[in-house]
Amino acid sequence: MLKTMIQLAKMQFNHYNIYKSNFYLFTLNRIVEIIVYIFVWQAIYNQTGNAGGFTLSQMITYYILATAFSSIALWGINQTMAHSIRNGQINKELLNPLSYFQYYFGLNLGELAFAVVIGFASFTLCAIFWKLALPVNFLDFILCILVILLGIPVTFFIQIIVGTVGFYTNSIWGMQILRKAVIKIFSGIIAPISLFPIWFQNISKFLPFKELIYTPINIWLGKMPYNEILFVIIKQIIWAVILYIIAKIFFKHAVKNLTINGG
Repeated sequence: MLKTMIQLAKMQFNHYNIYKSNFYLFTLNRIVEIIVYIFVWQAIYNQTGNAGGFTLSQMITYYILATAFSSIALWGINQTMAHSIRNGQINKELLNPLSYFQYYFGLNLGELAFAVVIGFASFTLCAIFWKLALPVNFLDFILCILVILLGIPVTFFIQIIVGTVGFYTNSIWGMQILRKAVIKIFSGIIAPISLFPIWFQNISKFLPFKELIYTPINIWLGKMPYNEILFVIIKQIIWAVILYIIAKIFFKHAVKNLTINGG
């Protein structure tokens, strides 16, 4: 099973990597985003001198990391699922030795692998031009990576839920836009959570999105106590289980509905 999932991941990675222009264009897009964010925050610091408890160096590091990590949080297999449902390919996928979830998790790992390559390239190039705030110690770096990895099942099950909407509609484009918008706002991609109103920060504490971007970057910057990190890890595991149950129930209902419609 694991070997098959790894092969699926390699296949999906190669699909993106066939044309080298994909790598260069995606990386260029990330760098342009970073430059715009940095120019905006440099202008803000020239006026205020501070924002949300971050120094200018920390804020530059924040947006370089946020942009590098954003593909891991936002990319996914929603469109592939929707296309499979529309063209009838799902009939074969449901008969695969791998379960439907395992099959698409393998594909999702391939997309994430390509996203990591893009993120690493963007981070490396930006590190040449800007002085970045590095982790205080190696443990902070490891915990940052761990929290990011624990976010992968969370984003995957959200994608499954959104992709399953394709059983009921001709297009999931609207749901795709909504998913990305919610993640961008509540994960801290657009702006650090500490800059939002208190009521927004309180809501974000209970949702799983903050741990995708904002929390791992704060761990990187040494701004989060270790006891809070333990709570974050537990929270991510709980959310992964909750979203898995929701995705499983939703998917079973959708497949049953598809079978009835297909006669």
